[in-house]
Amino acid sequence: MVGDIYLAKIYFTNLREYKIRPVLVIKQLGRDYICLQLTSQQKNKKLTLSNSDIIKGKLNKESLVVVPKNFTLHESILFKYIATINKDKFNEITIEFCKQLDCTK
Repeated sequence: MVGDIYLAKIYFTNLREYKIRPVLVIKQLGRDYICLQLTSQQKNKKLTLSNSDIIKGKLNKESLVVVPKNFTLHESILFKYIATINKDKFNEITIEFCKQLDCTK
């Protein structure tokens, strides 16, 4: 699942309502997954994903990976597989994620 893009139920703070959003799984922790949000509302082109970065599946639109904003989701929240990104793009994203969090990879 690491390196995969899924549709996920992203709950609001009231935990009753949610929106369906695409996420990139960057780490597995048992049955939980650390994820990064994807958006088609691009403010910059720093970390974009396009179909040229995909090895399986397909993106409907070029997307921006929102870094370093991350969240942990239980596997039951990830409900529809979309695609898998290639290793080079995954490494680029995780390096940028760690850089922005001031951690080492």
